Amino acid sequence: MTMPEGLPGFQGSRAGTAGRPSRDRAYFLDLLGDSHNGLGQPEAAIDAYRQAAGEFRAQGAQCSYALCLFKIADGHLALGEPWHALGYLEACLPLLRELGLTRHETLAQRQLDACQAGLAVARLPGEGRAGRRPSEGRGRPARPAETLSPYLRDQGRFVLCPGPTDSRAG
Repeated sequence: MTMPEGLPGFQGSRAGTAGRPSRDRAYFLDLLGDSHNGLGQPEAAIDAYRQAAGEFRAQGAQCSYALCLFKIADGHLALGEPWHALGYLEACLPLLRELGLTRHETLAQRQLDACQAGLAVARLPGEGRAGRRPSEGRGRPARPAETLSPYLRDQGRFVLCPGPTDSRAG
């Protein structure tokens, strides 16, 4: 298939990737993540989605960025890692709400609620060690869960505690 020169995004006779806008890379990475996810490779999907999310965020493509964060969280849930999914769900929910993506907002809220409930009853590393009873923790987990920040430029980690951590959570 050929593209007429008058179409937006067509850069003269250069039909290679060098002439295409950088948004093509972000969409490619998003589709690559979808492919890995469909093949049952959640780790590779998460990697592709994280790269796509960074590109979408840099371009100001809020809708695609929010959906990538949602997909990253979904990948972590598929791996049985709700402590990692929690940060991504908390980051994408306000964006989904602001964009009016009610279906995805509802799904993300349900996943967030399930993560928080599951983590609230989960035994965290450090509980139940020899010479220590779980009730001795005075209601605090021995060590909070950690996940990478959904913002690729941030080198830090989220420190997440089970249960509501947002002041709006009531």
